[in-house]
Amino acid sequence: MKTLIHEIGVIDKQGLKHPVNFQAGLNVVTGKSSTGKSALIEIFDYCFGSDENTIPKGVITNSAAIYYVALAVNEQDMVIARDPDVATKAFFRRVEIFDSAEIDREYFNTSYFRPLSEFKKHLRDFFLDIDDVDESLVARANRRFNQKAPTPSVRSFSSFMLQHQNLVANKHALFYRFDEKQKRDQAIEHTKIFLGLVDQKFFHLSQEKERVSTDVKRLERQRETNKRTSDSYKQKVAPVLSQLYALMGFKDEPLSLAKILQHPQDAKGLLEDIIVAEKIDHNSNALTQRYEQLKLARNQKTAELRKLQRQATSINKHIQEEERFVDNVKQFSSPQHVHISALVCPFCHTEKDNLSQSAEKLQQAITKVSGNLAQARPMKAKFESSLLEVQRDTETVSKSLTEFNHQITEIEKANQQLTERKSLYESIVMQKAKLFVLLDTLNMADDAELETELKELKKKLNKITNALKEYDVQKGLTAASDKVNEYMARIGSHFEFEKSYKPINLHFSFETFDLYHLTPEKERIYLRSMGSGANWLYCHVTLFLALHKYFAGLGEKCAIPSVLFLDQPTQVYFPNFNRDNSESFEVQKAKENEQRAANERAVDEDIVAVENLFSQLSTYCNEVEETNGFSPQIIVTDHADDLTLTNNVLFESLVNGNRWRTRGLIHPVQQ
Repeated sequence: MKTLIHEIGVIDKQGLKHPVNFQAGLNVVTGKSSTGKSALIEIFDYCFGSDENTIPKGVITNSAAIYYVALAVNEQDMVIARDPDVATKAFFRRVEIFDSAEIDREYFNTSYFRPLSEFKKHLRDFFLDIDDVDESLVARANRRFNQKAPTPSVRSFSSFMLQHQNLVANKHALFYRFDEKQKRDQAIEHTKIFLGLVDQKFFHLSQEKERVSTDVKRLERQRETNKRTSDSYKQKVAPVLSQLYALMGFKDEPLSLAKILQHPQDAKGLLEDIIVAEKIDHNSNALTQRYEQLKLARNQKTAELRKLQRQATSINKHIQEEERFVDNVKQFSSPQHVHISALVCPFCHTEKDNLSQSAEKLQQAITKVSGNLAQARPMKAKFESSLLEVQRDTETVSKSLTEFNHQITEIEKANQQLTERKSLYESIVMQKAKLFVLLDTLNMADDAELETELKELKKKLNKITNALKEYDVQKGLTAASDKVNEYMARIGSHFEFEKSYKPINLHFSFETFDLYHLTPEKERIYLRSMGSGANWLYCHVTLFLALHKYFAGLGEKCAIPSVLFLDQPTQVYFPNFNRDNSESFEVQKAKENEQRAANERAVDEDIVAVENLFSQLSTYCNEVEETNGFSPQIIVTDHADDLTLTNNVLFESLVNGNRWRTRGLIHPVQQ
């Protein structure tokens, strides 16, 4: 998101203003120690919604009544501020055009202060338009009080904007606030939102997909239940219906079983017209054919039952043998000692040890066999499982056999009744009555309506799935990582990495947020395993420049502010500069040179590396602006000064009046 900091400042307790002005592109605040350079990044962080005030204790904190930041987000000017005495609130005020002259103590009217949580949400709305990031409503329901998942916060932006003094050349950490797992996980999880890969519609579609999928599964389960119910009804109704049609002498079914089960009550009316005396075919052998079919089926089921019974008997026998074997193994114990008498020749009285050696081998064999027996895996559980399956199959076959016997008996009864001079129609009426009683008990679900609803839901689910495919978050994150890696290769080639890491081949993943150097042998060397503070510094700088170049290329799609703070990046070259009290940088360089041992690298060589660092930062800003129409704003606070840049940009234009050698943030410096 195109963001520009106009001014960072302090209103002291006397009402005096102490501003620091910034311009687009690269800015340098240079000066000696204890002037408040590092406080700028902390003031920005505090005004940007930090719960904790980490501004270094001293002159600034003792003097400050208000900390403020004036900035523009997509050319919309605003002022944000904090009162250190009211930590639970923050100041927010939109302005048409920022005018530094308007800033004074009265400007920060209490009516513009609001609770910190409300402030952060209000500020977030300038960068993001999102309210709900739950992809699963089920997951939300499982949370306490049905809470929504945490929405993205402006605090996550800080990880991409701030490189503090203790972080910019750290080998164990890359991102600010990532030492807190919850904040790290949230920042990584929300990155797909920050990069514009997903929007509010994505989360609503994900929720709707889950809801519709749940309904589809529910209806499919209901359909399966209905199918099982229908199969159960068929088993009850089919034999009675077949018997009825056979008694009538019908060769073909005038009304199918499926239609009868679909509308049982309507079927009764149709059957009343079909099952009448006039339609009986007395010459038909349909009943005889059915009788023979039933007997054949009964014989097959009987054979199947006998086979299952034999299997059950065999398995039971194996189980008994297994139990006997286990009992015998438990009672078996191998001999502890083998006593062998010496074999002596009766003539020469020479002893032979052949028998002793054979006895030892025998003992070893017995020990091995007994050990194998003791460790033998029991088979009882497998046999019992097989037996249970056979018993279940036996029960099913027995039920079928009983049903066949019943149907055969029914036909035999009907034939007996005919021999006793009873009317065939009388048997038919009795069979029809039996069928109607069954139909009256049926409660079939309307499968046609269910199928229609299921079809509509699947159509809706398919539409949602296709809409979600357009986002393809995984592909987007991979493409983003590839682009950042491409930028890092170009940017990193201009920095002075150690020879063993040249050409530098850094790789970063938006899924894990890991950074490593990939060697020609495809070995991954992570930051923590790379030696030298300069390597760590350049890894940080290369990564963050590449990230912000990628963010700038996304334009308004990217929510992350185009601001990067680098606090004292040259400390890896000038570690003694934390005691910099000189009136000029040249004097401090001379002191540094005197403090270095003869075998240490000369200060002038380090100055060349530092000049290259600032030259690359300046060139980077110019190139990104030329490509995208605006440049990320980089604010560097450092001791380095009076540098000669290789891109013909005057270092003085980058300092732009922010040189603190005779003054500090609170002007003048109070001793």
